[in-house]
Amino acid sequence: MIGVITALPVEAAALQHALGPVEPVRVDGDGNHYVLARLACGDVVTTSLAATGNVMAAEACAHLVRSFPRIRAVIMCGIALGVPRRGVRLGDVVVGTDGVVHYSHRRVTDAGSSLRGHTLAPSPLLLRAVNDLRVAELRGEKPWERWLTPLPGFEPPEGEPRVFHGAIGSGDELLRSAARRDELELAHGMLAIEMEGAGTASSAWLGGRECLVVRGVSDYGDAAKNDDWHRPAATAAAAYTRALLEALPPDAAGARERPPLSLLDLVEVMEQVSTLRTPAGRDDVLLLLGPDIAGRVRRADSTRPALLSLAKVCEEYPDGLRRLQEVVERLDGRDARPVRALAAAVEDYRAQS
Repeated sequence: MIGVITALPVEAAALQHALGPVEPVRVDGDGNHYVLARLACGDVVTTSLAATGNVMAAEACAHLVRSFPRIRAVIMCGIALGVPRRGVRLGDVVVGTDGVVHYSHRRVTDAGSSLRGHTLAPSPLLLRAVNDLRVAELRGEKPWERWLTPLPGFEPPEGEPRVFHGAIGSGDELLRSAARRDELELAHGMLAIEMEGAGTASSAWLGGRECLVVRGVSDYGDAAKNDDWHRPAATAAAAYTRALLEALPPDAAGARERPPLSLLDLVEVMEQVSTLRTPAGRDDVLLLLGPDIAGRVRRADSTRPALLSLAKVCEEYPDGLRRLQEVVERLDGRDARPVRALAAAVEDYRAQS
C-alpha cells in the first residue's frame, strides 16, 4: 500500500482525478478523511490536510500510517514555488530525488546560523520507479503525459511540463521574496520550496516508512506570487504521481517486499476495530473466545496494553488468532473495513509464523 498526502483542495481534486475511480474511507478514531484507489501496484490511500504547514502534515502522516499499517511509502504531492535560477518554470514538476531540506530547522548563535539535522532522504522504493521514468524519458517517452488531462474546470498546463530532479526545501515561510528565495537556493541548492515536505518525511521516517516529495511549480515565491498557476501545477504534479505509481512493480505492496508483520503491527490493526477499543467491547470478545483464552488475558482500561495481552495469548493457541478474527466479525460485521483489515493482517501474520 502507498499513501499520498496533499495540502490544498485543488491538489486533492487533481490527484483524485488522476487516480481514476476512488472510494471514500473513514477510520474510527481518525480525523483524517481518506480516499482509496486500487491500482496495479496495490491500494493507494490519499488524504488532504485541514490546513497547510509542516506541523499539520506531520500529524496527518502519523494518522495515515497508524490507520493503514500496510503503507510502505508516502508521497507528498502538490504545488510549490520553483527557483528560476535553476531553470525551473511554471507548470514544471520537481521530484525530490535528493531529499528534503528542512531549512527552517536551525541552530542560531551570535556567529550566525546553521541547519540542524540532515537532509531527509527520499524513498528507495519510489526512487527505483523514478529512475524507470527517467529511462523512459531518455528514450523519448513521457509516461506522465498520459495523465495530464485536467479535471473539468481546470486549466491544462501550457506546453509539456518538464521534470526536474533534486533537492526540495521545506520550511514554515510563505515566501513572497525573490531575495529570500535566492538566498535559500544558494545555501542549499534547492529546485523548489514548499511547506509540508519536511513534516511528512519526518513523520514517515519516525513511523518506519519511506517518503518522496513531488511538486508542480505554481509560482516563483516573489512579489508577483498569485494563484493563477495553482490548477495547472497541481494537475502536472498529480499526473507525474500517477505515472510514478504505475511504474511500481505489481508486488511493491506485497508480502515479499514488506517487512515481516510484528505482533505490535497486528495490535495497531486491532486498535481500529470498534469492539476492541473499549473495555466493555473487549469483555464481550473475551466472553465469546471462551475461558481458556479469557482467563489468561490481562484486562486494562488502556487499549494498547489490553490488546497486546490479548494478541499474545491468542498467538499461543494454534487457532487463537483465527478465533479472535471470527469473534470480531460476529460482533462488528464481516464487511466493516477495520474488520477486513484485521482479517488480512491475521492471515499475513499466521502465514509468516
